Amino acid sequence: MQTKAGSKLITSGWWGMSRHINYLGDWLMSLSWSLPCGFATPIPYFYPIYFGILLLHRERRDDHKCRTKYGEDWERYCKQV
Repeated sequence: MQTKAGSKLITSGWWGMSRHINYLGDWLMSLSWSLPCGFATPIPYFYPIYFGILLLHRERRDDHKCRTKYGEDWERYCKQV
């Protein structure tokens, strides 16, 4: 999708399904490192929980930055993706 700023936003493939599809893969990998430890203690799950919070915070910052940069083009992009 062409923007008024002159750059393009990807709206096809994996990026057409989610704005931050790579975050899901990152989080699933962090969870997969904890699952072999079982569920006897919550300690191994500290990392995926922390990482999930970190990714949510990063997504909010990215959204604010893109909303400021692209304006109404970002609104249109969010409706499409």
